[in-house]
Amino acid sequence: MIGRIVTSLLLVISASVSAGAPLQPATEKSCREHPQLIGKCFVVRASLSVHNGAPAVRLRRMGTRRVLDVSEQRFNLPGYRNLPEGLAEQLNDDNEIIGDFLVCPFTKPKPREMQLVCIQSATNTSVRKRKQE
Repeated sequence: MIGRIVTSLLLVISASVSAGAPLQPATEKSCREHPQLIGKCFVVRASLSVHNGAPAVRLRRMGTRRVLDVSEQRFNLPGYRNLPEGLAEQLNDDNEIIGDFLVCPFTKPKPREMQLVCIQSATNTSVRKRKQE
């Protein structure tokens, strides 16, 4: 009898404690975990900058005329980040970020078309004033 009372009290206490506990914010999944990727991630040496138009965030591959677009609309899913928060915080209209970017493709590369990607991470980065085009 006492065992049942103690068990009931423990259940009531644990239920009230868990009901009053604040909810943990859901962590966003990384680019590499995005369900709409079509291929393996790859590294590019590029300059990351903001432009007018859509997509606004673009990667220009060093030594080429190839441009990769960071998809923030078409492949935007709740709970997934297409651009790491640290990069987004550093990026503005006046600067660009140079580095080695690990990108994951949403679309296949095609001649004269910008490929849509997300950025998993960046290494060897530096921020510099953007050259006006």
